[in-house]
Amino acid sequence: MIYSLLIGSIIIIISVVVQAIGNVYWLKKIKKKNKHYTSKFALTLLVSSFLFFSFLHFIQSLLWALTYMLIPEINNVFAGFTEAWYFSMITFTSLGYGDLTLPPTWHLISGIEAINGIMLIGWSTAMMYSLIQQIFKNLYSN
Repeated sequence: MIYSLLIGSIIIIISVVVQAIGNVYWLKKIKKKNKHYTSKFALTLLVSSFLFFSFLHFIQSLLWALTYMLIPEINNVFAGFTEAWYFSMITFTSLGYGDLTLPPTWHLISGIEAINGIMLIGWSTAMMYSLIQQIFKNLYSN
């Protein structure tokens, strides 16, 4: 249990740093382009933002999958890396099909990943909501 908490905490910290750096990068990038809002610009901004935040979550779930592959007691649960990433994605999103499970001594780490995923996806949702408010304000405030 201690190892689950320790490893999970480290991966959470790394995931949060990835999210923070990604958000700062994205905000700087869209601020440079934020000169004149048109419907086409708003559409492009929304789609590209969604894809960028999805990419961040792919990277974060990939990080968890790599972690699972590095832990010998967990590694043998998966047929390969693709299956570890699949497990990570369904855990990160809290979908949790239950078709793959970790050994009892490592159950806690999957719960830690789920909490991490919920929080980071919520963070991205908040960013998208803020972006939609900004677009609405700029397109329809006249």
